[in-house]
Amino acid sequence: MKKTIILSLFIAVVYIGCSSGPDFIPDQKQVQFITNGIWLGVFPCEDCEEIDYQLNLKDDFTFKERSVYKGKDGDALTDEGSWAFESDSVIVLNGSDEDKLYLIGSKNLIRLNEYGERFEASVESKYMLKKDLSTVKKIDGSVTNDKDQPMKEKVELNPEFYQKKFVDGVDFFGRGNEPNWTIELDLEKNFVFSMMDGWTVTAPSVEGIKNQDLTLYRSKSESGELIITVIRENCQDNMSGEIFPYKVRVEAKKSADEKFQTFEGCGKFLADLRLYDIWVMEEMTGINLKKEKLQKGAPQFEFILSDMRFNGHAGCNSFSGSITVSGDKITFGSLLGTLMSCQNMKVEKAVVNALDQKTVTYSIDKMKLTLVSGKTKMVFKKVD
Repeated sequence: MKKTIILSLFIAVVYIGCSSGPDFIPDQKQVQFITNGIWLGVFPCEDCEEIDYQLNLKDDFTFKERSVYKGKDGDALTDEGSWAFESDSVIVLNGSDEDKLYLIGSKNLIRLNEYGERFEASVESKYMLKKDLSTVKKIDGSVTNDKDQPMKEKVELNPEFYQKKFVDGVDFFGRGNEPNWTIELDLEKNFVFSMMDGWTVTAPSVEGIKNQDLTLYRSKSESGELIITVIRENCQDNMSGEIFPYKVRVEAKKSADEKFQTFEGCGKFLADLRLYDIWVMEEMTGINLKKEKLQKGAPQFEFILSDMRFNGHAGCNSFSGSITVSGDKITFGSLLGTLMSCQNMKVEKAVVNALDQKTVTYSIDKMKLTLVSGKTKMVFKKVD
């Protein structure tokens, strides 16, 4: 009898233990949808204006959140912890505070109340999170060739988002987290500063005042006034981890009677992603490439926009350098190269003279890249 009771208890414990686990296996695409990008929202607040909220769900099932209570003194509140699937359509955040539940929508995450229920339809839209599209990554599934290193997915920052901004005329894009804001500079049209709560300042574009690695823009309109400082210094977004080549500070106000509010974040000048390739020279003003005997063949360039650098050769020596791309202009820094001596240095000297510390105009049409530096025109063909 005693053995029968013990056996029955053992079976009951095993049954309960097995039943407590999830009855489904999360789909990898669903996990990728949840973890690919930073989630943003503006929540209602009882004792402040509103809560500016950011959520970073990671694929290792940890999370980081940041809340800015607008209208109240004090720094932003951050929390970290783990997250898990409560069901096939609900996730739970386990942080230092109470657990938070979110319903997985087709494009949004929807905050649930403390009982795991949806808010009333009249207010539910105030509890929705949407993705910051600039933080969505493109995953190509490639792996490393080093056998001693673990296989890893190659992840690139969302090129489509930045390319669309570039096509729309945006030359510089920046953003910050405390609270969530963005700045878009169209150097030929206007500057647009936007916040999640709907506050927007649009001012006409002005020429920047440059001082070494710093450029200052100041502009105002009926919607407000902007002072924008762009600094050439690496800057890491503290939510997404994205590395930007510039720090940006925006001072904004709605009217002359108000004080400026200061916002700090990161940014970058946008470039035509079609440049991101390998190009071989076909033509150059004053040079007949078909008749020139070059040790390495026709000059070849590669533009690496993620690092704002380029490298290549001009028929003899290899060289590299920094670049800045803005609109239809490329500014080359000092060219650094090897010091070989070749029989034919004519082409190399012409290329260096045209590009070294020069700003050139570029255009791309039908797989052809054209660079114009003063009176010198160079035409390249895409080969990769």
